[in-house]
Amino acid sequence: MTEREFTFAFQGSEGERQTAKGGPEQSLISALRDSSSVFSEEERKNEGKAVQLLEGEHLRGALNLGMPCKCLPENAHLEALFVGGGGGSQGREGIAEGKECTTFTVGAAPGKRPILKGPEAGVDLCVFALEGETVGEALSEDGRFLPEVGGEGWRLVERQQGRRAFPLSLAARELQAGAYELGFEGEGAGGRPNLRELAQELDEYLKGRLGGGGPWEAAQKEFEELMGGVTPNRVPSHVAKLPTAMNESVGTLRWSRLGAEGSAACFHLARGHVLTCYHAVKMMVGEGVPESEWGPAVRQAASVSFTYRTTAETQWKVASDGLKAYSAELDYAILALEAAAGQGSELRPGLAAWSTKPVGQGVVYAVGRHFADALMLVPLGPRESGDLSGRRSFQAFSSHSFSRQPRSERAPYGTEFLHDPASSGSPVFSYYGGLVGMSAGGYQYEERVVEFGPTVQAIAAHVHLNHHPLYQLLFGGGPSKKGCSVM
Repeated sequence: MTEREFTFAFQGSEGERQTAKGGPEQSLISALRDSSSVFSEEERKNEGKAVQLLEGEHLRGALNLGMPCKCLPENAHLEALFVGGGGGSQGREGIAEGKECTTFTVGAAPGKRPILKGPEAGVDLCVFALEGETVGEALSEDGRFLPEVGGEGWRLVERQQGRRAFPLSLAARELQAGAYELGFEGEGAGGRPNLRELAQELDEYLKGRLGGGGPWEAAQKEFEELMGGVTPNRVPSHVAKLPTAMNESVGTLRWSRLGAEGSAACFHLARGHVLTCYHAVKMMVGEGVPESEWGPAVRQAASVSFTYRTTAETQWKVASDGLKAYSAELDYAILALEAAAGQGSELRPGLAAWSTKPVGQGVVYAVGRHFADALMLVPLGPRESGDLSGRRSFQAFSSHSFSRQPRSERAPYGTEFLHDPASSGSPVFSYYGGLVGMSAGGYQYEERVVEFGPTVQAIAAHVHLNHHPLYQLLFGGGPSKKGCSVM
């Protein structure tokens, strides 16, 4: 194979494209340094910063600096940028000559643990593998991933329709030119256990929306009609026509542990117990802590606050043995509270009294402490729409769903393309005021964001099965006059 020629430009530069070339086995960074004085001069100006090379048309991600030039497609064009302050550039080393090259794109699944060491965080990576290597071996040799990535329990999940999962023991050649999310077994595609099933459900819905500009345009038109012709990101809570007491039962869970701070939403469920997301509690305790040791860590790190219209903010602590129930699959956790020293003990009414079965379609509201997000439910398939008894999760469009998200290869860009992460754990109500679910986040579907969360019915059923006395305490007292049965 003769020398491979390619072009490059510096990201954000208005200048013309530069040309570089290298031998088939020569690394990209070496080819740039040897064949382009323009690149070498720019690198000297940015001494101490790390180089990123992005290829957006074919390889769709940040390239490994050690990639052999033979792996580049014909007419490849790279964007070069210098990032960070104090880190050098790394690339794979020790390339065996004469072996065929396979490339595939890898990104972190939304909401999951970090996978990258350095300044590439927030971008997709184009990984190359040599003939005979498995996916795990290619990731391990890449040099940009954290040491624990690629070990037992990790897997890749397709970003395209179907969202099939692949073990890292698979031959890398099977993934040629594909795009995947990398995460840990058990946490599931996209950071939650059932996103593959939700994506398939969304596929079926969109297939039936063809015509008039395409399925997304048809869904947007329906969304605007249901919202009265306007699609603000958020609307004041009173527009949702919910009782004030419901809004005031929504609180903020904050934590500070080992130098890390964060927050999520929560709400008073009943009798001094709040409901929030499992992934928020996991973020609180940190990676590597067994679930059996979460209780003391949560008690030490967490506080909960509610702001009422008539009183000052009230701080609550998690009680001793306060982590009462949780499920990674449903992404929920129930915490028992106790009043902090010197604080009052008043809590607004628990929302479990308004619990009801899932809504099949239409508008629901994810209610935070100050605003409500109007969401349009993605209806179940025709064969299932009449029976909601087994519905464990809901998914819905918001106004965010109809604007395309930034493509990762144009990075670096902020990784929080979803709603404010502190909104996870917000209650979700039907138009008539029934508590039907809990907001758990969103996932990216073909550059769109779709909201999702567990139904309150599924949470109650899990508590009933695994923690029956707790179920009786929180849900078993019978509905209030305004409420209705959840099961």
